[in-house]
Amino acid sequence: MYRVPLFILLSFFITTNIFADNDNPSVSITFDAVSSDEQTVEKQSTFEGSAPIEVTFNMELFDSDGWTYEYEWRFCHEGGNLDEPYMIRYEESPVVTFTQAGTDSIALYITFTRGEEVRKMTRMYWSENTPLTIKASESNLVFPNAFSPNGDGDNDTYMPKTFQSIVEFKAIIYNRWGQKIYEWDDVSSKGWNGKFHGSDVKQGTYFVYVRARGADGRQFTIKKDVNLLRDYNIYDTGTSSASSSTTTP
Repeated sequence: MYRVPLFILLSFFITTNIFADNDNPSVSITFDAVSSDEQTVEKQSTFEGSAPIEVTFNMELFDSDGWTYEYEWRFCHEGGNLDEPYMIRYEESPVVTFTQAGTDSIALYITFTRGEEVRKMTRMYWSENTPLTIKASESNLVFPNAFSPNGDGDNDTYMPKTFQSIVEFKAIIYNRWGQKIYEWDDVSSKGWNGKFHGSDVKQGTYFVYVRARGADGRQFTIKKDVNLLRDYNIYDTGTSSASSSTTTP
């Protein structure tokens, strides 16, 4: 999902002499973000998505020739004070992964100096302007009761029906005798394709066990039957023939 880019052009309070020629440096700050549910945005000032959210912060200087400058990126949680951030980064384009549910505010404190002349954007500026914001959604995880790995392109893989802001995850598939058939530890991966050692397993009932943790600290424990319906095809009025390459693990 792409949003219309929104740039923040930062103007600076003059703490010493005012330039007669209005020669003022400025900076634009934005970020690029990728969430765990594959939302991707570029050059934004605000974003909400599923954690983990990997964010690259960007700064672009204007009219800064002849000026030296010092800067730091400041991070605070919602309702926090940018003068008392939980993290400070000094890279020009820091990359930060947000794994905690809630809203974070990010501001660039920067000071330009040329001789005795100073332009700065720090506490006073951010008391009147809105910083960048990243919001990691509350967690959610739902698994279906069945899937149909018959190659029709619909519901061929057993995986979460919905997931959001899951930061730790592991799922295991067992057969009815308790033998482990498959396991995976990436909630956004393709899940189970109905095979064991490369061969299709028989149609029937299997069992899934899931342990996961959300970005908001919520713990998920899911234990449920999984109905593998290999003969089922939503495009047929009847049933399709079962695969001839099946195995009973």
